[in-house]
Amino acid sequence: MTCHLLDTNIISDATRLEPSPSLVAWLGGQADEDLYISSISLGEIWQGILSLPAGKRRKALEHWFNGSIGPAALFAGRILSYDERAALAWGRFMAEGRRKGRPRSAIDMMVAAIAEANHCIVVTDNEKDFRGIPILNPMRPA
Repeated sequence: MTCHLLDTNIISDATRLEPSPSLVAWLGGQADEDLYISSISLGEIWQGILSLPAGKRRKALEHWFNGSIGPAALFAGRILSYDERAALAWGRFMAEGRRKGRPRSAIDMMVAAIAEANHCIVVTDNEKDFRGIPILNPMRPA
């Protein structure tokens, strides 16, 4: 069993009207209990929704987010938080990036740190920002 922590861009793609076929195929081959999201991604999704202007689209996304098929409901019991272990991993990731002259995104490294603290692999198509972090990209062409 491998714990997979889905990055925000994976959740976003999976909920599109036409998600990536390779992502759909990969998700279909995974057991639900092996798929997790982070509290960071939950916040990123909510922030994205609240940033939209008031209107039908925002109202529909708010309804989805808070409903029975929204991320909090779908991943109930499988939302990993940023804790002390993750904070220490985050500090290491950020320092490594600075030392190598390649500053890293604080948010992306929080997701990576949560994954490391919980023995998960980050599932993302954002390979550039997760350089040096164990990831799986199910959207990369074979």
